[in-house]
Amino acid sequence: MNKRFLSLLLAIIVVVTSTVSFVAYAADEEESSAPATSSDETTTDKSESTNDKDNEKAKAEAKKALEEQQKALEQNLADAEKKLAELEKSSKVTAEYIDTLDQKIGYINEQLTLLEEENMSIQADIDELKPLIETNEEELEKLSAEVEKSKAELQKMQDKFKSIYEAYCYRLRVMYISGDFNILSALLTCNDVSSFLTRYEMIKSVSKSDAELLQEVNEKMDEIVSKQNGLDEKVEKYETVKANLDAQKAEFVSNQQAIERNSESIAQKKAGLAIDRAESDRLLAEFTSQNQQYTEFRNEDEELIQKVEKEILDLINGIKSPEEVTTATPSDRTESSSTQTSGGKSDVYSNSDAVLNMTYPVPGNYGISAGYPNYSSGKYHGGIDFPCPTGSSVVAAQDGIVITVKRLDYSYGYYVMIYHGTDARGRSVVTLYAHNSSILVSNGQSVKKGEQIARSGSTGNSTGPHCHFEIRFNGNRANPKNYLSR
Repeated sequence: MNKRFLSLLLAIIVVVTSTVSFVAYAADEEESSAPATSSDETTTDKSESTNDKDNEKAKAEAKKALEEQQKALEQNLADAEKKLAELEKSSKVTAEYIDTLDQKIGYINEQLTLLEEENMSIQADIDELKPLIETNEEELEKLSAEVEKSKAELQKMQDKFKSIYEAYCYRLRVMYISGDFNILSALLTCNDVSSFLTRYEMIKSVSKSDAELLQEVNEKMDEIVSKQNGLDEKVEKYETVKANLDAQKAEFVSNQQAIERNSESIAQKKAGLAIDRAESDRLLAEFTSQNQQYTEFRNEDEELIQKVEKEILDLINGIKSPEEVTTATPSDRTESSSTQTSGGKSDVYSNSDAVLNMTYPVPGNYGISAGYPNYSSGKYHGGIDFPCPTGSSVVAAQDGIVITVKRLDYSYGYYVMIYHGTDARGRSVVTLYAHNSSILVSNGQSVKKGEQIARSGSTGNSTGPHCHFEIRFNGNRANPKNYLSR
């Protein structure tokens, strides 16, 4: 009785120990398999997502503003075309028709500017897309290789697991065939402690082998599950990168097509613009010839205008102060002269508003065909035009020194610039006389107020004989009418 009780006690201890070990192992496995999260990664993803949304919103707003501008210009063009059609019924050779045609030209120029700006913006997007596409293509290729590698490794693991699993199944079948025999019944049937211990060691050895086999099966299953999860993640990442790449390529193609459409539209508009400009110049020449109100053509090449303006500003910015002018000759002004400069030795004024008391550049010709700061069409005009017969005397508006003489076949044509010194505010004062037929002075020459410096003409960008006259303070144009008197 005592022997059988002892055997039963030992069997219960073995079973309980095995159960506790299994539960502890399962708990450890569950805890180790719990997923980990990173707050830093989450924060970074949210930040990047916010930036992307902001960028998309800004692009959408810019696109909407551009579309509204283009729509407004289209309406303005339609209105101008309608007005031109009405005016044409009477005559094209009128100021109103020419001004309306010039307005139309201005609208087309604005359209061209918008289209070119849009192309530049689209090209910038294309330039940003190119490296992104290249990076995603490289990553996609790498992920594709990783996916294929993981699939091959997973297949090997599954093949290996199959053999282990079959061995374990074989062991289970053997145990099943043996009937109801189990550890507890085997131990309880022992007649004495010695046989119990012997049988226990045998069972323990077999159980250990079974446990190791089961553990190996579980480990291989875990490895397969882990590898499958890793493969799924790679496949998901692959699909995400591929979707991004496809979207980027589609956007790239769409942008290229938009640039091509804009470029075609630009070419068409430029062709029509050239026709309109030629028509405007022809009509303006005919109109000014009829009324003798000559001025400049309004459609000169912008690059030429900017080139000449840069040369003038560079020259003015390099002018020395009145005290430093080395080309000045001793002045014959007296102390009582109302135009006396400080020191009385220079041919230019120094900090005196007397310099602003100027005379008309073409004596006897006071009519103005185009004023400051705009032509009648609204286009900028930096001076005033005095129509006069070719060869009329062009005089210096005030005492000063000739700082440049230019003979161009465009823009101002034959023109002269005179430096008069500085006004009471310390601003340099320069006058410009353009479109002359001949120039009678040279650089560095001192001239008196009212002294002839050129003969009027129609050189450069001109519809007929006139004098284009400008006043500049520190290089900036001002309205000459405010400073002229007979």
